[in-house]
Amino acid sequence: MTGADPRGFVRVTLRRSAVCLLLLLGGCDPGEVVLLAPDKSPSDAPALTVHAVIDTPYTDVAAALGWTAGVPQAQVRVHLMKEPYDSSYWHEAVGDSTGVATFTDLLAGLYEVEIVRQLTTAETASGGGVRVVAGGRRLAIPLSQTADVTVAPDGRGALVFEEVMLLAPAYYGDARYFEIYNNTDTTIYLDGKLLGVAWDFIRDFPYWPCAQTEPVRNDPLGIWTTRVMRFPGQGREYPLEAGQLALVARTAIDHRLGYPELYDLTEADFEMGGVSLGGGSSADNPDVPNLEDIGLVPMAEHPINSDPVYLAEPQDLGSLPRYLDPQSGRVYVRIPAAAVLDATRPGILDFTKHGTYEAAPACREDMNKAFERLPGPADDYVTDWPNRVSYQRRVLYVLPDGRKVLQDTDTSMEDFVKAVWSPGWIPEWLGG
Repeated sequence: MTGADPRGFVRVTLRRSAVCLLLLLGGCDPGEVVLLAPDKSPSDAPALTVHAVIDTPYTDVAAALGWTAGVPQAQVRVHLMKEPYDSSYWHEAVGDSTGVATFTDLLAGLYEVEIVRQLTTAETASGGGVRVVAGGRRLAIPLSQTADVTVAPDGRGALVFEEVMLLAPAYYGDARYFEIYNNTDTTIYLDGKLLGVAWDFIRDFPYWPCAQTEPVRNDPLGIWTTRVMRFPGQGREYPLEAGQLALVARTAIDHRLGYPELYDLTEADFEMGGVSLGGGSSADNPDVPNLEDIGLVPMAEHPINSDPVYLAEPQDLGSLPRYLDPQSGRVYVRIPAAAVLDATRPGILDFTKHGTYEAAPACREDMNKAFERLPGPADDYVTDWPNRVSYQRRVLYVLPDGRKVLQDTDTSMEDFVKAVWSPGWIPEWLGG
C-alpha cells in the first residue's frame, strides 16, 4: 500500500509478514510498518526552457521578419552528450509564437541544443532573401532553467568547406581530403590563403581544463592556431570561379590500389604536401600543386581528425599575437576574426563509442559562436566507414544557371549532413 506524506515523501506500507521476510529479524511486532522514501515524481526532474532568438548582429533581419520577440515555431532538439547520438536519444519540440520550447523530465548533465527554422517563401521575401536560420549551444542542466539560444541567418559567405572526409580504413589517414567551395558570385583567388587547425584542446582534460582554455578557445577576436598550411601562388595564379569547388587531398594518389573501396584522387586540385600522418613523407603527386606547411607545428605531427578547421585570408604569422600554452609548450598565433573565411567542426567523436565520455567531457564551446555555434553530427566509425560516409554541406538552393548555393549559418550541426562521399562533385540532393 502507498500513500502521500505531507513532507513530500512517498509512504510505502508493508504488512508484518513482508517486513519479517525482508529484514530477517525475529520477534517482529504485529501490525503495519511504514517506510519513508524520497518522492521521485517527474516534477522533480530537471526541465529546460529554450528561447530561440535571432542574434544581435542580425537585428535588422529580426525586425524585417517581425521576430524581435523570438523565432516562431522554431524546431528545437536537445541531446545529453554522454548518451549515444542515435536519434532516439534526442528530445524534440516546436517553439511557440515567440520561439519558446520546454523540455521536461531531463537527466542532469551537459546538453547540446540545436535550433533550425526554415522560412516560407513570403518570409524569405520579407527577410531580404534569408531562407533558413539556425543555431545552437551547449548547456549544463543541474536544475531547471530557461536559456536564450541564438540563431543566425544563412549567408552567401565567401570560401566555405564543402566536404570533409575524415574517416579512413585501418588508420589510413592519407586518404582524407577537403573540398572548398566558392559560395559567392565572383571569382576568388586561392593564392596565399590559409587552411589550418584551430585550437584543439576542446575537452575537459586534466592538463587542459575547460576553465583554463576558455579565453583562447572562445575568443571573439579570432582563431588561435599552430598548424597552418598555405595555398601556393603569388596573387592570381589559382582562380576559383563562382560555384566552383577545389579538392584538397591529403595525398593525391589512386587510393584504390591499397583499398579497392576507396577513390582516385590523382586529379585533385591541391595536395597537402605529400606529408605522412606518422611524420616523414608519403607519396607525392608531382602533377598536383602542394600546399606549403608554414605552421609553428608541422601538420604531419598531428593528424586532422575531428578537430576544428578554418580557412582564412593570407597572413604574416610573424606579425600576429602569440600565446604560449603552459602545458604543451606550444606557441599559437591568432588569426584575426576579419580574416576568417570559414570555420567548422563538421563532426565530433561519439564518446559513447570512442571512449569514456566522463574521462574528458566536452567544453561548452569549441570556438566562439561567431565562427561555430554547434559542431556537426557525431561520427560512428562502425557504420560510417563501411557506408562510405563523409561530412558534406547542405545545398540550400540552386540558381537558374545551375550554380549551387550552400547553407552557411555557422552551425555545423545543421549546415552539414553525413552522406556517401563524393570527391569532385556536389550532389543536388544534399538539400534534403
